[in-house]
Amino acid sequence: MQKSFYKSLKFIIILLLILSAIDLFISAGLKKNKTKYFGKINKICNKDSLPQIAIFGSSVGEMGFDCKVLQIKLNKSAYNFSLAGTRFMQYRSLINEINEPKNNVEIVVLSEVIFSLQEVKAITEIGRFMPYISNKNIYNSLYKIQPDLTFKSRYIPFYKYIAVTPDYYIQSFVGWKSSLKKKDIVDTMLGQIAVNRKWEADQDSLWKYAKPIPILIDNTVLEIYKKTVSQLVTNGKKVIITIPPIYMPKGQKIVDLAAFRKTLQQIAKDEKVIFWDFSESMVDKQYFYNVQHLNAIGASKFSSLFADSLRKIL
Repeated sequence: MQKSFYKSLKFIIILLLILSAIDLFISAGLKKNKTKYFGKINKICNKDSLPQIAIFGSSVGEMGFDCKVLQIKLNKSAYNFSLAGTRFMQYRSLINEINEPKNNVEIVVLSEVIFSLQEVKAITEIGRFMPYISNKNIYNSLYKIQPDLTFKSRYIPFYKYIAVTPDYYIQSFVGWKSSLKKKDIVDTMLGQIAVNRKWEADQDSLWKYAKPIPILIDNTVLEIYKKTVSQLVTNGKKVIITIPPIYMPKGQKIVDLAAFRKTLQQIAKDEKVIFWDFSESMVDKQYFYNVQHLNAIGASKFSSLFADSLRKIL
């Protein structure tokens, strides 16, 4: 009986060691990945050649800021760290990671959209952050959103594999492949996801019959936002809060936009940072593929406008 017990124990220990080795192997591959969202998060968490201009936001920022244009016009390095589907409460983990007084980042651009300050109850694509779930800034930010999932993913062995998608393993393979081939992948888009699409025809009918979209601002999120901006300023970063272009003729379905602008403007005033509202700066449908997202042509034009504004204050 005792012999059988020790055999079982030995088997369990060996199994755990094998699983732990596989876990470390997968995580190591993801940390070597320089593509897609893992590439962005790795660049920040590994402190890999941080740019002078760092842009944060959701898909609107990810598609809207062409950092190639910014670099040419401003003669400064720039990178777009925006993550599609990710609101401030989640991507602030990355902001906090670069929020140090002594690093290369000089300017932090916060690209805000109508849902930026809403309450967030669920983590988007937690797998993107799993390689760094033990990182203090990553863990604390995700814990604020979904404590149970975050805690289990960090402290219960292998629990995180319940939450990740198949792409998690694919991107680990990509990371290992490029590393073993010693092939350095260069992100020529500098974090931008350019969309080469024209205005989507169904957007006209969609917005014609759509109900008004209210802008909700959660007080807890608002206070955390203010604190984050304040800490950036304390650490010597120039902060620019901005609302990217919205296709306003259809965007009138978005109610309370004036109040949202006023809120961001007040934060900028209180924290002595810059607020630029570009929401009505581009009125031609050719620059958008839907109400809130610029296409590649629109992104290039907007980035040029943004760079011109930034050049005046540098």
